[in-house]
Amino acid sequence: MFRKIIPLALLVGSLFISFAQAAEKLTVGLIATTSIEDTRKRWQPLLDDLAKSTGTEVTAAVSTNYNDILAGLKNNTIQIAWLSSKVALDAVEDGKATVFAQMVKSDGSRGYNSVLIVSNKSALTSFEQIVAKPGVFIFADGDKKSTSGHLVPAYYLFAKNKADPAKLFKKVLSGNHQANFSSILRGEADVATFNTEEMDRLKKEAPDQLDKIRVIWSSPLIPNDPIMYRKDLSPAMKTRIEDFFANYGKQKANAETLKNILNLSGFQRSNDAQLKPVADLALFSVLRENLNNPSLTDAQKQKKFDEVSARFGKLSFALEIARIK
Repeated sequence: MFRKIIPLALLVGSLFISFAQAAEKLTVGLIATTSIEDTRKRWQPLLDDLAKSTGTEVTAAVSTNYNDILAGLKNNTIQIAWLSSKVALDAVEDGKATVFAQMVKSDGSRGYNSVLIVSNKSALTSFEQIVAKPGVFIFADGDKKSTSGHLVPAYYLFAKNKADPAKLFKKVLSGNHQANFSSILRGEADVATFNTEEMDRLKKEAPDQLDKIRVIWSSPLIPNDPIMYRKDLSPAMKTRIEDFFANYGKQKANAETLKNILNLSGFQRSNDAQLKPVADLALFSVLRENLNNPSLTDAQKQKKFDEVSARFGKLSFALEIARIK
């Protein structure tokens, strides 16, 4: 009786693939818009379900610092990440990660708004009142890598009104959404950036706190945040991750988990093309900073302009290709 002989190379290759699949673990990077503990608690049920669905150990890396999550995604200590669109652009440009899903809100919307808030006791009712009194008010701005906290208001609120926050306000603070909200409640700032996602959360969980602030400006719609993974994950793992997120929320058991995260109903499949509107804003922001930089000569400004234009031209082309695909 003859036995089937398996080539040694094939056997070793098979064992290597099996070992690699078994050893593949996932760390999900999350931005803490409230506290680290609170964010971890909200996402943990989803992470547990992701582990069951993929048959893989899943852990979370939570930080209030966008750079921490971005660095983890780049150096492979993080394989999946929830990032703001602005930071996601950096990850796409680095070439290590790509967008595979987009958040969908409970009302089915795929976007949200950046807002400017004040205390409900404030006499301020419009941005024009602030512009009329330069050097009087204290402003709590968002992290510079935050889409709704900084990038969107920097363009739609300040640039379009030809206003420079550094000159307009008596003092400029910087923090995440929770810090900005708290600065208004404590009277440490007169006006702050915030967003409608956080307002929806407060409406459900702390309506008494939400009643203490008032919105005096709202931006155009911002595309909902992307979910990314590293490009070098195995094809099989990518498929399991994509299918998990695309189907999560279709079962009633997941509904409460999604609402607790950011009042979500689920996730839709997506790609890098969803970042194109934010890329245009980022380009404008960088060009404006260079143009207004007093330490640069006209020649240096022109050189910077050419470099930035070429860089974003290449990025925009890549995003457009993603849309066509």
